[in-house]
Amino acid sequence: MKIRPLCPLLQEKAEKELFEKSNRISSDVEAIKEWLKKQPHLQAVNPTDQWLIAFLRGNKYSLERTKEKCEMYYTLRTVVPEIFKGRDPMDPYIQDILNLGFFLPTKSCKSTDACKATITRFGASDSSKYHLLDIMKVMFMIIEILLLEDDNFVVAGMDVLFDMKGVGINILSQWTPTIAKKLIFLIEKALPVRMKSSHVIYIPPGFEAAYNLFKAFVADKIKQRFHLYGQNHDGMYDALPRSILPKEYGGDDGSLQELIDFWKRKVESYRDWFLKEETERSNEALRPDKSKTTSNLFGVEGSFRQLDID
Repeated sequence: MKIRPLCPLLQEKAEKELFEKSNRISSDVEAIKEWLKKQPHLQAVNPTDQWLIAFLRGNKYSLERTKEKCEMYYTLRTVVPEIFKGRDPMDPYIQDILNLGFFLPTKSCKSTDACKATITRFGASDSSKYHLLDIMKVMFMIIEILLLEDDNFVVAGMDVLFDMKGVGINILSQWTPTIAKKLIFLIEKALPVRMKSSHVIYIPPGFEAAYNLFKAFVADKIKQRFHLYGQNHDGMYDALPRSILPKEYGGDDGSLQELIDFWKRKVESYRDWFLKEETERSNEALRPDKSKTTSNLFGVEGSFRQLDID
């Protein structure tokens, strides 16, 4: 079995918070593999041990919850092609989005067992050229890389900085109930992502409507982890210390452009993996029970109006 060993402090956290038991890891991974082999609609799926351990850790070693999330993840790869198809990092359009630096995990953490910090820059894109779903596609590509290779992200979770500087009505109006429901469903029901805190700065006019829509679809515990700042956002440095942030956010760890370049190269290095993963998804024609569709997962497409932004 090929699983990367954790550093001592992260191993201790995994055991205390995620109920990881070293002598059970191999059998748990094998149990999920055997279960996947028995699912007629998941025969194309062949995840690595490291990928499965991320799902096990994200579900605190509940085999049933791990099965549910794995199954939903590979289902959404089929049902939500706007997120999971066309993910060649060398595609010129994807290249442009990578150059924007919309979603950027920091290169370091505040301690060896701390959460991974990420920066989400909603104002980085030109909403007349890039659709929110395409930007989110690239964000989920980076999240998948973190699940594969970042132990802090998988074990300790994620602290998120939402930079809303430059966000206009055009991008906010793309945040429809349908899109909101899909993206939040993907994070909560399919990916083993543990969001520990979120910090929103440079809040623009019209943000309240989008934020209220977001809150309508997320669990109460997630709502309680959101912190909104006015002119002064020094409070965020408790969770996101200056030592891990680029200088544009008052930090000491290089520049924003260096971080953009780093993640562009990283995503490009995963090109073969993304191309291979296009085929690893559910075959809804072979599902034993009723096929999953956009309609029965999210409601009928087009039944929602766009946000009314003042």
